[in-house]
Amino acid sequence: MYDAPSSIQPKNKEDRDRWKEQALRYRLLTGAHLEDLRDELRRLFAREIAADLEFHPDMSRNPLRMIVQQLANLYAEPPKVRTEDPDLDLSPIVTPRLWPLQQQTERLTLGINEAIVRIDWEWWRGATEATYRPISPDLVVCTPDPTQPDQPIAVRELRSRMRANGEQVWAWDVWDVSNPAAPVFRIEIEGDSGQRVDATAEFAPDLVGSYPYMYNGEACLPYVMYHKTIGAGLWSYRDGIELVRGSLRLAALWSHWCDGYQSCAHPQRYALDVDTQAGITRNIAGVSVDVVPIDRKSILKFRSAGPGSGSIGALQPSMEPRSAADALKIYGHGLAVYAGLNPSDLQTTQAQSGYAIVVARDGMRRVMKARQPAFMASDRLLLAKAAKLANAYGGHALPVDPREYSIEYWGIKESDTERKARAEMVKAELEMGLISKVDALRMLHPEIESDEDAIERLLRVNRFDQVLNQAPTAGDNAEQGNR
Repeated sequence: MYDAPSSIQPKNKEDRDRWKEQALRYRLLTGAHLEDLRDELRRLFAREIAADLEFHPDMSRNPLRMIVQQLANLYAEPPKVRTEDPDLDLSPIVTPRLWPLQQQTERLTLGINEAIVRIDWEWWRGATEATYRPISPDLVVCTPDPTQPDQPIAVRELRSRMRANGEQVWAWDVWDVSNPAAPVFRIEIEGDSGQRVDATAEFAPDLVGSYPYMYNGEACLPYVMYHKTIGAGLWSYRDGIELVRGSLRLAALWSHWCDGYQSCAHPQRYALDVDTQAGITRNIAGVSVDVVPIDRKSILKFRSAGPGSGSIGALQPSMEPRSAADALKIYGHGLAVYAGLNPSDLQTTQAQSGYAIVVARDGMRRVMKARQPAFMASDRLLLAKAAKLANAYGGHALPVDPREYSIEYWGIKESDTERKARAEMVKAELEMGLISKVDALRMLHPEIESDEDAIERLLRVNRFDQVLNQAPTAGDNAEQGNR
C-alpha cells in the first residue's frame, strides 16, 4: 500500500488522467476502494438513500480482484530458466525472491494492464545478487524508447524517502538514458514554491553528477515494463474500463441489496388515522424523516387521530432477496467477459457460493497461454538487464542478450478428473490407429520435448518389461534346486 499525496501530480494532463485511472484499479486490487465505493453510491442514489448506504457499504464483492487472483497463475510454480550453457550459474539473477515477487507483478499487470519492475544491484552495500521491486504504474512517468516503444527510455518514479532527521518525504527518482553520451540520474523533491528541486546531494551524495549503473561504457536503465498484451505503446490504461466501473457498480448494488434485505424484505406496517405515543425524527442528508424504532420486545401504543376508528395494516415486502441476488449474480458474471473470459470459462457448483465468479481450469489455461508471450518478452529483458548489472558489479559472465534466455512456464496442473478424461481420449485414438505410441506419450506428458525423447522413454520401458518377463520365478528356482 502507498498513500502518495494527491497534490503531487505529473505535469502532463495525459499522465494525470492515466494516474487517476490506474490508481483506482490499484485500490480495487488491494481492497482500498472504500471511498471510491462511497462516491459511486452518491452518484447512483438520491442523497438521503446514499447517506444510509455509505455508512456501512458492502465491500465483499469485487469482480476485478476475484478474477485477477484466479488468472494470475503464471508464476504459481517457479518457471524453468535455461541458457545455451546448461552448467551456467544463474543464481545471481534468478534469486529466491524473484518469482514470488513476479506473482505481484502479474496481478498488477492483469488488473492495471501494465506494471513496472525495478532492478537493483546494490554494489555500494556489497550486494551478491540482484534485487527486484514491482511498481504500480500510477507512480511513474515514462518516455518511450523510439526503437522499442513498449519499453521506456526515461523514467520518473515517485517514491518515499527518509531524510537524515527521520522525516519521510516524497521524491522523484529521475533516470534518463535517451542521450547515451550523457545519461542522467538525480533525485528531486517538491520545493516550497511547487517547483521540483535537485536533492541528490541530500539523499545520495556519492551519486551527484554520476550515473549509478553502467555496463561496458553504456548506461543501463534499471526498469522493465510488463504489458498485459504485446503492443506498440507504453500504456493501455483505458482497456478493460468496463470491468473496473462494473466492479464499483456491482459493489454499490450489493450494498443496496444488503440494505433492502434488512429494511424491505419484510411486510411494511402502516397506520391510518392513528398516532403513536412515541417516535423520533431523524435527519438524513438534510431531510427530516419520522421513524418509530422497534424490536421484538417493543409494545406499540396507538390512539385514534380522528372521530372515527383508525386502522393498522401491512404492505407486502417491496424486495424479494433471492431473485434480486440472482440478478446481481448474472450482472457479475457478465463482467467477467471483459476480463477476456468466455461464458464457458465460468463454473458454478453446489459447493460454491451463489455469487462467486469461479474460472474453470480450461479458462485459466487459455488466458495464460494468451498472456504468456507478453510476459516472456519482459521476463527475458528483465534477466538480461539484471545480467548486465551482475557482470559489471558482481564479476559474473552472464548472457546479456534477452534471446539467450529460455523460460518455461509450468502452467495449471490438471485435476484428477481432467487427467482421466484425457487419458481415455488418448487411449481411444490409439486403439483406432489415429495416433502412434509416441504421439500418445507426448499427449499424456507434455513435458517431453521431442519425439526422440519419447522414443527413448518407450524403449526404456520395453527393456524393463523384457527384463521382468525373463526373470526366473520362485517356482523355477525351487525346481532347479531339486535337480
